[in-house]
Amino acid sequence: MWNLINNNLKIFIDPFIFLNLKNLEERILLVNTFQHYFTALDPNLCDINFFFPKYIEEDIGFRRTFLHGDKVNLIAKPPEKLTIVFPIDSKFEPTEIGKAVKMLNEFFSIAIENKCIFYLSEYEFNKEKKIEIEKTYGIQVVSLQELYKKIEIYTQGFFNYFKFRLPVYGIDSPDIAHSMSDEFHNKVLIYLESEINKNQPSEESKERIRSFVHNRYVDILVTIDRISFFKLQQEMYDIENGFIGDNENKKPKHHGYIRYYLNYYLFLLWGAVDHLAWIINDIFSFGYSPDNAQGRRSVGLSKEKKEFLEKIKNQDGELYNFITSNEFQDWLFFFSQLRHTNAHREMFSASPLLITTEESKISNEEIDKIIYKNEPAVREEIKHLLPPEFEENQKIIDRNNYRISKMKKGIDHFALIKKDGAEFIFNPVNRIQIDMNNIQSLIQKVFDAYKKKKV
Repeated sequence: MWNLINNNLKIFIDPFIFLNLKNLEERILLVNTFQHYFTALDPNLCDINFFFPKYIEEDIGFRRTFLHGDKVNLIAKPPEKLTIVFPIDSKFEPTEIGKAVKMLNEFFSIAIENKCIFYLSEYEFNKEKKIEIEKTYGIQVVSLQELYKKIEIYTQGFFNYFKFRLPVYGIDSPDIAHSMSDEFHNKVLIYLESEINKNQPSEESKERIRSFVHNRYVDILVTIDRISFFKLQQEMYDIENGFIGDNENKKPKHHGYIRYYLNYYLFLLWGAVDHLAWIINDIFSFGYSPDNAQGRRSVGLSKEKKEFLEKIKNQDGELYNFITSNEFQDWLFFFSQLRHTNAHREMFSASPLLITTEESKISNEEIDKIIYKNEPAVREEIKHLLPPEFEENQKIIDRNNYRISKMKKGIDHFALIKKDGAEFIFNPVNRIQIDMNNIQSLIQKVFDAYKKKKV
């Protein structure tokens, strides 16, 4: 089944990132330690290919950067075909600036030729240029720390858990990996659980917070891993198959997986907010019980739960102000509406939003003249072997594919929510970090309020 997934991550290394010895440790970690980890895996389901312009070392007087035993593709000579990623005026070509720009174009040409998805560099490209490079060539310019995170996402998709900040071998479970290495989990959630347990809460309350800390929160992180992995897979698929720039892929291969895990993520996230509301009820002794309808109706963090929010206000004004702020309530509204629609009415699609164009709106007859100009939908010599309806079904598919090919892609992952008569389109995948910032901020505010209560 692994041939259905891109299991070779390709990365170009800008030689200037390791110009001096201060990055020696990072260089060893990036190549030697990482590749050693891969060789220890059985079976070895995924791999990484690094590309490095070896020829440049002599040209600019570099010391030897990589050893022959390092698993790096050493490029021995400049590319024959130069892609002009950074145009430069002819009057600057003989200057040092011109030479530097030519060198940079050589590096990107090598990355493009070898279908690298990441370009490792510490150079501060401006944001607009980085977006342009990614849109035109499919290459993401990343720093060393950003690359560690990308590799982490990639390996986690194959259930190989290698945390660069905590290189522990033998981790074969995603929840264990996150429990061991997630900073917020270790520094805030574990500490909060410990502090509450010191006060000997009821067994029900103790289990509620244990379940949140060790199950729900960790499961959210694991699910985000899966979304990130298939998003990366989609990016790799696009660059490997030439779906970049004007040839962008409008029928993505991996969006179904993204949608699947995104739906589960929304259920977990909504449950996390409700779960936290019951933890607030427990630790501040508000007295509501999940065993009766009145308690279930009363507990929650949306602005409609006025009685519950008033109790929070009496307990801690800072926590109350955070929960009732427009920013938090708007966030709660948008993702809750997405979750509720998804749970009760219809499952939303996270696949691309396609925008019709004049070319995509032409008639079936006009499309047939274009796509069947040289060859029919079904060749005459095999038509008699197929059922009568086959030809018309093939035409429906061909016409649909043609229309999609002529549409423009507006947004990779989209969701539509209505509020106060207005429609809002947003990217639920890109909003994951916003979601996590809000959940973590809420947890921190709850913890701060609890510490003040104890004092």
